[in-house]
Amino acid sequence: MPSELKSETSRINGAKSHGPSTEAGKAASSQNALKHGMTACNTYILQCESLTDFKEFLAEHIAIHLPASPPEKELVEQMAIARWRIRRFVSAETVLIDCEVLRNRDKVEKEFATTGCSVHVAMAIRSLADESRCLSLMSRYESRHQRVHDKAYAALRELQRLRTSQPPPPTHSPSVIAGASVDHKISPNEPTEPPLSSPGIHLCTPVGQVPDLPSPPESRNSEDHSG
Repeated sequence: MPSELKSETSRINGAKSHGPSTEAGKAASSQNALKHGMTACNTYILQCESLTDFKEFLAEHIAIHLPASPPEKELVEQMAIARWRIRRFVSAETVLIDCEVLRNRDKVEKEFATTGCSVHVAMAIRSLADESRCLSLMSRYESRHQRVHDKAYAALRELQRLRTSQPPPPTHSPSVIAGASVDHKISPNEPTEPPLSSPGIHLCTPVGQVPDLPSPPESRNSEDHSG
């Protein structure tokens, strides 16, 4: 158990502290709660790399592949990340061989009496292959990221094919449009109007209606009297 004097001294010293004052101290203090960083937002961007460059790289992929939905956009982002990492390993491989060339320059020139670039590169690759597994590991990582890229590209193309092959949904119904002429088809069970009577067809007289009878012809006697 700490003594009361030590506890009081710690409280006094703690009250005097106002945190780091330098930029380096502040940057280091900001990472105190960081355990591994694997769940950070930009785990694919190294501290020595530019986030702005990656955003431009991603924008180029979006402009080329034109994703139209969140799943398509996610696949395009996977493709961009895979290509970004492939570029990183290609750059690292180039720097690794350059460094090995500089390390073995005097030895190679003394042994082979030449300053040719191809000889230095060949001896640098041989030295790396014999002394470490870095080149083989980098080749495996590049192949892995290339497979991730190709798989995401195939899935993106399939989603876009399904999207373009589906017919667009109807936006309106023809019968709802105001002023539009709609062809009304008569249902088989719908009553129709009676046909117009032709001159040679006599329709039956409705019940309760007395037909107009023709006037009887005048008798011959009345004609004789009138004459």
